[in-house]
Amino acid sequence: MTRADLIGIARAALISAVLFVIGAMIPLIGGIAMVFAPAPLLVYAAGRPGVLPRMGAAIAIAALLIGIAGGPSATIAYLATFGLATAIITLLLTRQRPFELVVMAAAGAMILAATSAALITIGGPAAISKAISTDLTSGMIHGQEAYRSIGITNAIPPETQSEILDWTVRLAPALAAIVAGIAILLNLRLFWRLGGKERLPYALFGDLAKWSAPEWLIWGLIATGFGMLAPVRAVSDVALNAFLVIAAIYFCQGLAIMRFYFQSLSVPGIVRGIIYFITVIQPIVAGVVCLAGIFDMWIDFRRLKPPSQEAGNFGDFL
Repeated sequence: MTRADLIGIARAALISAVLFVIGAMIPLIGGIAMVFAPAPLLVYAAGRPGVLPRMGAAIAIAALLIGIAGGPSATIAYLATFGLATAIITLLLTRQRPFELVVMAAAGAMILAATSAALITIGGPAAISKAISTDLTSGMIHGQEAYRSIGITNAIPPETQSEILDWTVRLAPALAAIVAGIAILLNLRLFWRLGGKERLPYALFGDLAKWSAPEWLIWGLIATGFGMLAPVRAVSDVALNAFLVIAAIYFCQGLAIMRFYFQSLSVPGIVRGIIYFITVIQPIVAGVVCLAGIFDMWIDFRRLKPPSQEAGNFGDFL
């Protein structure tokens, strides 16, 4: 390994470690920075010769630096989340797998490893739920104090706060899975823009404006929808979390439909950004976009499917 390789490994590991440590120290903004902890490692190693030894060394050095800054628990947290995800991403990119599989495998491994680590260190599901509830309660208290310090009085009644807390704990698995998937996707897109397009021997993303979820996924949405009606709380909670994850996938398909028409109509970038922002933060608009992604399988908003000969005039009209 050359001197340039050693410098590159050290630089990538240092940036990744700093992003992870910042996330643990600075609320909100630090969390956003932590999401991109895999990106420096991917930009350094993915698509280059000897990628697996490069990546292994970079992850090990980053974990060592994080351990020096935050102790063994921080090292375990890094290795069980972004370190593991980075290794899986690298391996799947080496095998030229599509981005959907990369996101699913890396996010799934992160959730599984983090859950296993939590079960070992905290205890059973009840203890984990209690820990999440305690952290959320502490965060809400700190938020209220921050608002009061700038003269804003909290208008949310205690009963509403308790209900919000309960629902957040119930939906924690789905929220964690969605956040993990978004984190992996953002790192892949950043890597693709910063050199991945030239390094990888295949098109990782293709035309995202024409992306669609697999048709069989609709059966998962239907099954989990009925599962939410189960009289057993544990079963209905599992179905609810699975339903939200699948709905998030169809929301992405709805965004692909929006992108398709933005390109067709040559909508300016700033206008697209504003519309995307409103879509994400406005629940009603987000729901409509999600429904568009679901019904796209039958309506085919982008006319991507070949016309059916058996459809007749009605199918041609659609």
